[in-house]
Amino acid sequence: MKSVKEFTSPVSNIAIFHDEERHFLEALTRWNYFPNQKDSSTELPPCFSTSRFTPEIAEELANVDLSRERKAYWFDLVEYRATRFNNVPRVLSLIHPQAYSRIYSKLKENRLEILELMKDENSAITAEQHNDGRMFIMNYEDHETKTKNTLDISFGAGFRAHADVANCFGSIYTHSLEWAIQGYEEAKERLRERGGEKHWSSALDVALRNAKRNETSGLPVGPSSSSIAVEIILAAVDRELAGKYRFVRYIDDYTAYCETHIQAQEFVRALSNALSRYRLTLNLSKTKITELPEPLIDSWVTKLNNATPWRTDSNGALTLLTHEAINFLDYAVHLNKAEPDGSVLKLAAGLICHRAQGDTAATVFQYILSLSWHYPILLPLLEKVDATSDYYDKEAVSKKFNGILETNALHRRSDGMCWALYYLKQLSSQPTQQNIELVIQTGDATAIALLSSFESGVDAAVAYANQVTENCTLYELDQSWILLYQLFFHEKINNPYADDPTFEILKKHDVQFLNPPKKGSKAEDYCFYYSNPFREENESPVGFKDYLDGKH
Repeated sequence: MKSVKEFTSPVSNIAIFHDEERHFLEALTRWNYFPNQKDSSTELPPCFSTSRFTPEIAEELANVDLSRERKAYWFDLVEYRATRFNNVPRVLSLIHPQAYSRIYSKLKENRLEILELMKDENSAITAEQHNDGRMFIMNYEDHETKTKNTLDISFGAGFRAHADVANCFGSIYTHSLEWAIQGYEEAKERLRERGGEKHWSSALDVALRNAKRNETSGLPVGPSSSSIAVEIILAAVDRELAGKYRFVRYIDDYTAYCETHIQAQEFVRALSNALSRYRLTLNLSKTKITELPEPLIDSWVTKLNNATPWRTDSNGALTLLTHEAINFLDYAVHLNKAEPDGSVLKLAAGLICHRAQGDTAATVFQYILSLSWHYPILLPLLEKVDATSDYYDKEAVSKKFNGILETNALHRRSDGMCWALYYLKQLSSQPTQQNIELVIQTGDATAIALLSSFESGVDAAVAYANQVTENCTLYELDQSWILLYQLFFHEKINNPYADDPTFEILKKHDVQFLNPPKKGSKAEDYCFYYSNPFREENESPVGFKDYLDGKH
């Protein structure tokens, strides 16, 4: 029998780009549109994909004339509640494709200036070409790289100052993007010149606001467009401090290495002042100054690494016995009680899950599965355990996933519901009728969209969608757009948006955001052709001329 791992979707083909501009455009649309910036890409289950949403489709959507009603209200978005280590949710966002396409268009038009504005030697996160096509990968877990970088920057320092921006993405004042791009005085002067030519940053500000009810406060967390905006603003902050202090910034997290305690205090004050010019503040509870030397990594990380079983077999390959795995995970559970806000269990499971084989793998799988009921953040790691169903009762495991689905529906956790449904799908199992009702009651668009892919759940999902579309506002439609599009694509409902061709355009290009077929779409084939470094300059593959001419 196949394992849970073997049922999962295949890994996307490695993206090869010989054109920096093309990489930028595809990263914005195909790879960093939905929340997908962790190193392990585990924000959403892999059944969610934007690989079919290509630059050409985004360009077509961006050129659609909007209705008068839409221009009056603009767009809302789908919220996805992702659980953190302490089970406190963080709200990620799936921007409406029409709204995102308009942001994409502004970023494309001003790509070179944007990339220049993001250049920042003090930032540990940069927009770069990754092999999987992404532009941003936020690698929180890479302790080794972080340690090596720290050794260089901290040499000779007596004190370390640490501070981070309070609720960074949620506190961004979108107009401050213009200040960071143009300079505060120039932006203010342009504002005085009513009727004068507007700077391109003003149009980008508008596009970002329009994606979120035209609100000037806060950016959606997840898409690369928001990461670009934050990097531009904080790079401007960094430029005020560069040359005066030794510091590194990881997204919104600052660490400075200073000779004296007074200098460390000065850094915190200077950072606070620089942030205030962009209406940002420091998180006071996380601001601290520490005398050096101090360990380079947290003590719990050292403890876990030291406790990890590193025994090898006769061929020199790392191996793992069942009792070793149990002892190690037991130790991690004890350690987690002392470090409840750390990623103890996630790191521990990640250290051994890929090494377990046979009966040991089944035990590790069952152990992590049990912990996942308490900590949904562990659910993505189950894919990495090579545990075949020959070693466990598939029906019993399906029952446990239904239990996980139930508790996460009661707590309204998007990630817990979606991952539980994802695994049930891989096991060819069904959610219980009670769980179907609980998921519907949450109103969670991503979970209900995934529920609609089950034979037992599709009718309930359709009934909910019909209820949403009755006498609703555009905002209410947008808050469920991924569910509505999923059902529209499969002809379960009519287009809920009157006088708006967005869904028709997406369907015309065979865009599927949930469970896309393995065979590539015509739009994806064009991306592969465009990115092929070996194609001849004037080469045009058979079947693409009509696509390029717009005769889809």
